[in-house]
Amino acid sequence: MIKIITVGKVRKKELSSLIDFYLKQIPRKTEIIVLKDEPTIQGMEKEGENILRNIKPTDFVITLEIKGKKISSEDLAKLISKTEDDLKGDLVFVIGGSFGLSSSVSERSNYKLSFSDFTFPHQLMQLLLAEQVYRAYQILNNHPYHK
Repeated sequence: MIKIITVGKVRKKELSSLIDFYLKQIPRKTEIIVLKDEPTIQGMEKEGENILRNIKPTDFVITLEIKGKKISSEDLAKLISKTEDDLKGDLVFVIGGSFGLSSSVSERSNYKLSFSDFTFPHQLMQLLLAEQVYRAYQILNNHPYHK
């Protein structure tokens, strides 16, 4: 199973619709776990505790972090494929809240991934991540979606 743990819910119907579209296309069961976005930076630790409660010791965790490694769509496909081959738990992607990720979540990460040096709203990041996971599976299946 793939889990996307995200802090903060999507408020725009249009974004939700697009996210759902991509999630339904992913050939592996995929779910989004939405956690409460705390209103202050002091709440980041609470967000971290909530995130960690949803991660098992056997899960492979990929955190989305600005200082993470930037890779291509093909490399993400390879990472997913390699991880699935060795996986005993779930593949878990984590999107932090408006203040980022707590150090405890970053430390639990097996792989720190960056989509860009830009900062994106977590709502948009959910869409970008869902599309890239879908694209990764299309690459792995030699589908022409990814050209």
